[in-house]
Amino acid sequence: MSKFQLPTQLKSVPQPDLPPVAQEDLRQFLAGAKEHRSGQDALPWEKFDPEEPPKYNVSVRLNDYHLAMLRYLAQQMDVSQQKVMNRILRPQIEQQALKLSAGQ
Repeated sequence: MSKFQLPTQLKSVPQPDLPPVAQEDLRQFLAGAKEHRSGQDALPWEKFDPEEPPKYNVSVRLNDYHLAMLRYLAQQMDVSQQKVMNRILRPQIEQQALKLSAGQ
């Protein structure tokens, strides 16, 4: 047998006295609620500044073939591997995100 039991008869909860609502007012309220979008139309990145300095790192798994290419590019461009990936990935990320968001 359980320690906890529900009462066999539930007590009625007193309801507050609410003023009557006109049917037309209720219809207007419901119509407005269907069309209201609380920030759902905004894209997730629009609240951020694209020129803000980076503060996150992301790991990218590469095989030996692509790592050798990345090292070659960094050496030829005389910059770090991080900068090479940043210069390549950021424009591609923005392009793909805008492309997908335009299709919605």
